[in-house]
Amino acid sequence: MLTVEVKGISFANKGAELMLHAIIAQFEERGVAARFVVEPHGPYQRRASYGLWQKTRYIRKRINWLAPMKLLPQRLRTMFGMVNESDIDVVLDASGFSYGDQWSPAVARDRLASSIGKLRRKGKPVVVLPQALGPFEKEASKAVFKPILTQASLVFARDQHSFQYCLDLLGCDAENKPAHLAKCPDFTNLIKGIACDSWDAQLHQTCFIPNAQMLAKRQDDGQYVAFMVAALRAAQEAGAKPFLLIHEADADRQLARDINAQLATPVPVLDPGHALKIKWVIGQSRLVVSSRFHGLVSALSQGIPVLATGWSHKYQELLGDYECAEQLFDVNQDAEKAVENLRLLLTDAARYSELQATVQAAGDWQREAAKQMWDAVFALFEKR
Repeated sequence: MLTVEVKGISFANKGAELMLHAIIAQFEERGVAARFVVEPHGPYQRRASYGLWQKTRYIRKRINWLAPMKLLPQRLRTMFGMVNESDIDVVLDASGFSYGDQWSPAVARDRLASSIGKLRRKGKPVVVLPQALGPFEKEASKAVFKPILTQASLVFARDQHSFQYCLDLLGCDAENKPAHLAKCPDFTNLIKGIACDSWDAQLHQTCFIPNAQMLAKRQDDGQYVAFMVAALRAAQEAGAKPFLLIHEADADRQLARDINAQLATPVPVLDPGHALKIKWVIGQSRLVVSSRFHGLVSALSQGIPVLATGWSHKYQELLGDYECAEQLFDVNQDAEKAVENLRLLLTDAARYSELQATVQAAGDWQREAAKQMWDAVFALFEKR
């Protein structure tokens, strides 16, 4: 049985949780026995519900506060579900978007850069699964990510921008890039959702997914909330049965309350709390208006047309991959155009069908690319 460490997973982030589901599903589908290990962040109950083992590593201020646990005999560590780094066979990094100038270099340092050299010297495969990367303009960002980029067994950039940032950091172009660096779309497109009992076909048809990060990451001045309110009103006027879907944690719940407070008739709010139920609800929707990246992935990969807003290059690249880049709007500049686009999709059957066909066709090659990525990953295990 392989002992597989999964890095970058947070249960407060449903996109990260969806990636964990996708990773576990691949091992099960391919018949590869594995136990999965994470560093003990967040509530124990969430880790236990997935059968995850706990790594004897918890870094704060460059100190491993769980280092004494490494000295426990193997029998006791097994009794308490604890795993030392020396017991790990494979490392899969599913950080999503954590490495680059927008983030503290401590994230990359503590998560992987400080340990990757030791792991590789011991022959342990380390894979950076498809994720957004960069930019790496700051010297501190370059210093912590370059060891990851050069020493990992495989690195998959999720989009062309990320791929180019990696090439720039290596000082090469696509023609002479190292073999272990490749481009691959998000890999949660291969898993299916599970039914959500609180979903009602008569009430929940046009899905709006708010994102509190739209307020935190941008100079907003209330424009994002104003856009969501205007878009929801347009959907109500079209009889499109809009509803708000909570994709993340408390900040999004408060944002949903703030949006509903400005509507003459508040819309229903669905809060399934489970990543696969959220994906299923998205797949039942006729149209998705989302500011959450994995909300968009869940819609597009199931052939559901979208209207998107976002705060980083990963949104632009995602919609470009699905050949619908025109569906991404900057609500600071194009809020009215975005609402008009929504009205068109809700009222013009021909335009809706055209967009749906485009998205569905693009989804086919994306799923094939994700399968090929996993083939390359599992080929590493066969060599051991």
